[in-house]
Amino acid sequence: MVERYHTSRKRRVKNLSELDEDQKVNFETIIKGTTLDIYFYLLRKKEAAGVREIQRSLDLSSPSVSFYHLEKLENLGVIRKNRFGNYEISKKIDISALKQFVMIGNYTLPRFSFYAIFITMVFVGYLLFFLTFPLSIGEVFALIFGFLSTSIFWIETFLSWHNRPF
Repeated sequence: MVERYHTSRKRRVKNLSELDEDQKVNFETIIKGTTLDIYFYLLRKKEAAGVREIQRSLDLSSPSVSFYHLEKLENLGVIRKNRFGNYEISKKIDISALKQFVMIGNYTLPRFSFYAIFITMVFVGYLLFFLTFPLSIGEVFALIFGFLSTSIFWIETFLSWHNRPF
């Protein structure tokens, strides 16, 4: 009975690789939950990781859970097993959860952070170089607009960082 369970599980995973050959795979529907967490872990780590290491890092119940999801990713061609038996990213996939982030080295930053930094620099530059007293109506409008836009960008940056999927 145990063998039948494992073979049906393997068959389910192998069907994903057959799907990859027959038609274009929609990774959004296949890679989710724990599988997505493991993919993000390997993406962030940027080096090979073993089954037990992933199980301990992600606080999974057993190494077999980790192995199942790694095998699923391997059959999709997203990761590969190296000669030491560890798993590493073989290709980056397009997942909408990652579109809101930019990877720079080992750091993953929200895209909004670049907009927030830019608009903050423009606003501070305006305050330092163009603000005159007494304030005219146009300058009051510029101050309100600059403060609101800067605040909105920083709030969106914080929210996207706080709700990141990895």
